[in-house]
Parts: sequence; C-alpha cells; structure tokens
Amino acid sequence: MAAQGKHALVFGASGLVGWGVVDQLLSNYSTQGTFSTVSALVNRPFNVQDSFWPERSPAMPDLQLVSGVNLAGTTVGDLEKLLQAEVKVLKSENDPEEEVRVNRDMLECAVGALNSLCPQLDFLVFPSGTKEYGIHIPGGVFTAPYDESMGPLPDRYQNSINYPALRAVLKTASAGKQWSWCDIRPDAVIGFVPNGSAFNLTAHWATYLSLFALVHGKGTNVPFPGTQKAYTSLYNEASAATIAKCAIWAALHPNRTRGGQVFNIADQAKAESMNERWPVLANWFGLRGIAPRSSPADIDDQAREEALKPSEFIKKHGHLLEAKGVRSSAVFKGDFLDAYGYYLDFDRQLSLDKVRRAGFVEEVNPNDSWMRAFEMFKVAGMIAVGSNEGSHYT
Repeated sequence: MAAQGKHALVFGASGLVGWGVVDQLLSNYSTQGTFSTVSALVNRPFNVQDSFWPERSPAMPDLQLVSGVNLAGTTVGDLEKLLQAEVKVLKSENDPEEEVRVNRDMLECAVGALNSLCPQLDFLVFPSGTKEYGIHIPGGVFTAPYDESMGPLPDRYQNSINYPALRAVLKTASAGKQWSWCDIRPDAVIGFVPNGSAFNLTAHWATYLSLFALVHGKGTNVPFPGTQKAYTSLYNEASAATIAKCAIWAALHPNRTRGGQVFNIADQAKAESMNERWPVLANWFGLRGIAPRSSPADIDDQAREEALKPSEFIKKHGHLLEAKGVRSSAVFKGDFLDAYGYYLDFDRQLSLDKVRRAGFVEEVNPNDSWMRAFEMFKVAGMIAVGSNEGSHYT
C-alpha cells in the first residue's frame, strides 16, 4: 500500500481527459508518493481489468473505482450516499441551452457533495475548451494566437457554450471555502479511452484511416477530407497526458493557479497545421497522406471513392470493421470528421505564455502523442489496421 499522501478524486474517469488523469496519477506523475489514493468515478460500466491503466504495483497509489456515478438528474444527497465518505463533468446535448442547464446542474451536484463530504478539499481543476474563443462559430471570432484575456464572446453566442455557467458555479461554491480552482483550456484533445468515446478526434481519424487502408491497401494516397484552407490553418492540439500533467501540476501549486484562473494548454507552443500532421498520421497506417483533392470527383472510380466524406466512406465499408472484430466502431462519429475538415478553416492556435510564466513548461512532440494513442487503440483491438499492416480488399 502506498504511503499516506494526497487523495485525488477524478470525475468522468472513463472519458478522454479523465482516463488520462487517472493514467498519470497511477504512473506517479510527477513524484512518487505525492498521491496515496486515486478515486475514479465513472458512469458507464467499467472495470480495472479492461482499463489499460498501469498494472498494479506497490509503488502506485491505491485505486478505488466507483461505478454508476450518473450526475444527470442526481441530487447532492443521492451523490453523498453513493460516494459515502469516500472521497470532467460534461455532457453533450443537441440543444445548446439544454446542454448548459444539464451541465450546470451536474456540476452543482458534484461540488455540493464535495463541500459536504470533503472538508479538507484543496483544489479543483476544471477542463474547458476553445469554444470559449468561438472556434465553433464559422470563421472564428478572435484573431489567433488566442490568449486567456480574450472574451467573452458576443452576446448572441453566449448561450451556445456552457463554460461560463460552469465557472459561475465554481466561483459561488468556492466562496468562503479553503479550496480553490482553475480552468485548463485545450483545443483538440489527442488520446485513448478503452470503451469508446463519441467525441474522441483521435479515434475518429484512426477508424477512418484504418478502414481506408483495409479498403485500398498499403501505399495508397489518402487525401485530407476537407478544404485547402482547413489543411493549412494553424492550431496546437493537446494530448490527454499533457492536460492531465498540467491539471496535476496546477492542483499541487495553488499559490500560482488559484482563484479561477484560466490556462491554455497544448503539447507544444509551436503552431502547426494538418499539412504537417496528416502525412504523419496516414503513414502510421501504411498510407500516403496528401492535400485535399481539387479536381472533379467524376474522373474515375478512385476519385469518386476519395470524394466520399468520412461518414459516407465508413457507412459504405463499415462491414469490414465488423468482419475484423473491431470493438466500439459504432461509437466513433464519421460525421464529426465531415465537418472538421471544412469549418475549421481559420488559424486557432493557443498562446501558452501564461501557463509557462506560472511554471508548467513540459512539452512533447504532438506526433508522439498521436502515435501512442494509435498504438493503444491497436492493442485494445479498436482499430483494424496498424502500422505496416495494410491489406487490400476488393
């Protein structure tokens, strides 16, 4: 059993960011012995044996997995009973205003229970996102690089995001308490989760490229499904591992991060584009990633095939994934990629100056983050073709 240290409570531990936080905590980031217990709260069925978290060792913190924590429609009293004294709360809805209400209620439930059950609570880290900068609005709102001083969005867009309402909940809940909080803000998140996620960009690209390699074979050109502007627009993504490390660092340095401060986070400060990333991603699947096609789609069968949007391609050939026994492929959203390559056609890179001044300076090559996630999906049996394994299907 680990020596007595801090106790980390992770809501949404089976989600993309939550899984990464638990993974880093069990890997003893950043110093062994800092945490003695990790309580991982999940809603969906989940077990440690299938989690792909580090194998148990005496040097690791103790892991407590608490299943069935559905914050939607749960009262503070109900949550207290579920957690008993044990001690990324986000849910998507089609209606933006309903999404704000549901997520606000969920967070109020969570922090209400924490205030009641955890008198020694030190710090809470809240992961938001770049919708705060209006990346979901055609053409964007602000001029990149985005920094934390930008905002708020114009009034007509305020109801389209839930983050301001969630920060208001945290500000109210922490008033007069010994604990404080901060907001960690990434753009696109790179990462692995073992039970699928409808909002995992890495999984969507892995499914699409894996299937493309199955259909067309190793060595085939795969054009980026989008526009030339989207292909060359600048951004800097964040791996779940980097977000987790920054969150842990922030919680351990409250004197630098407290008071509801916002910190942009990414794998590296340098901005890149899909022009640089796409060939690397495609190569892992034995494909040659090339720029978007600009020629008409009716030239030949290959051109027509390449002109299919990702959702159309996956719908047409998805039976091959089923035949290969790929797990969770139904969870992945090809239609998410349909939009990705078309509406994100403007620079949206984040400035990391503030988090660097505060003291978090770790960087990693984003390509390494993508490759690690792909490898994890392959090991978990969630993609059909890995590096140098492309085979041709007719």
